[in-house]
Amino acid sequence: MSVIIPDLLKGTIIMSRVRLARNVNGYPFKIENPATAMEMVKKVYRALNKADTFNLYYTANLSPLKLEAMKEQHLISQNLIENRLCGAALVNADKTVSVMVNEEDVIREQCFMKGLRLEECYHKLNKIDDELAKSIDIVFDEELGYLTACPTNLGTGLRASVMLFLPALTEGGKIGALVAEMKKAGLTVRGLYGEGSNAEGYMYQISNEVTLGVSEEDIINAVEDAVESIARAERKEMERLYYKREIEVLDRASKSFGVLTNAYLLSYGEFLGHIANVKLGALLGLLPITDIEALDDLIVSVRPASLCLQYGKEISQKNRDRVRAEFVGGKLKKLKE
Repeated sequence: MSVIIPDLLKGTIIMSRVRLARNVNGYPFKIENPATAMEMVKKVYRALNKADTFNLYYTANLSPLKLEAMKEQHLISQNLIENRLCGAALVNADKTVSVMVNEEDVIREQCFMKGLRLEECYHKLNKIDDELAKSIDIVFDEELGYLTACPTNLGTGLRASVMLFLPALTEGGKIGALVAEMKKAGLTVRGLYGEGSNAEGYMYQISNEVTLGVSEEDIINAVEDAVESIARAERKEMERLYYKREIEVLDRASKSFGVLTNAYLLSYGEFLGHIANVKLGALLGLLPITDIEALDDLIVSVRPASLCLQYGKEISQKNRDRVRAEFVGGKLKKLKE
C-alpha cells in the first residue's frame, strides 16, 4: 500500500457558505420591541415562502438544547441565541438556506452547500434576496450600498466563506504564512465556528473581509481563487510530508480508527483529533474508506447538542461521551466494510 495524493479539491473543501446582511427602512438595525420584531418575522416569512418552503422557528419557543444544536449545524448564530425575545430563524426543507431575523442586522440570509460551490450558493440566495426586496423596503444608500450594523459589512453586505481541511499545511507549519497572505488579499482565516474560534480537527474558514467598493461577483471570485490556491498548496505539502511516510501515516490513522471503533467513552475534543487522522488516512488511500463526505457529516452529528437531540433528550456529559463512542464506532465500522 502506498500514499495516493488526492485530487486538488477532494476532501480539502468541506462546505461553502454565502451570507447577506440586510436592514429595513423605518426599523432599527436591532429591533428590541417584541411585538415589532414579530411583525417583521411575519413579513419575512410571507416573502420567503414565495421563493421556497420554510419552517419558522421563534427563538423564544425553542429549548436551549435545540438552539445549541441549530448553532452547531450553522443554521443560527450565538448572537441570535442571545436575542431570545425577539429573534427567529427560517430554514428551508433541505437546510441549505437559513434566514435569521433580528440577529446583528434585521435580516441575515445564508446558503450552504457541500464542496466549492460559492457561485451556486450566491445565485440561490440572490433569488431569495430579490423576493424579499419585492415585499420589504431594504435600506440601501447610493454611495455606501447596503447599510449594516457593523461597518465591515457595508456595501454588498456579502460574506463568502469556505471551510477547508488542511492537515498538511498545519503540520508543516505553514498556516501562519497562509493567514498573512490571505490578509494581504483582503481575506481572513478563522476556525471552525468563525471569528474567535479555534481550528479544531485541521478545519479552517476562509472568507472575505472587504464588502465595500467591490461587487458580489468580485467577492465570490476572490474567495474561490484563494481556496483553489490553498488547495494546491495543501496538495503540494501533502506530497512533501506524507508521500514516503505511508507506514507512519497508516499507523497513526489505524490507531485513531481503533480508538474510535473501540472506545467506551469519547469526548468531542478527542473525537475531532482522531477523526482528522482517520480522514487523512482515507484521503491518502491508506484506509479502505471512500465516503469522505460521511466523515465530514459525522463531525456535525456528534457535536454535544446535536447528539442529545438524536438521543431524544439532554444527557449528562459522561453519558453523552458513552453514546458518542457507540454511535461513532458503529458508523465507522460500516464505512470500512
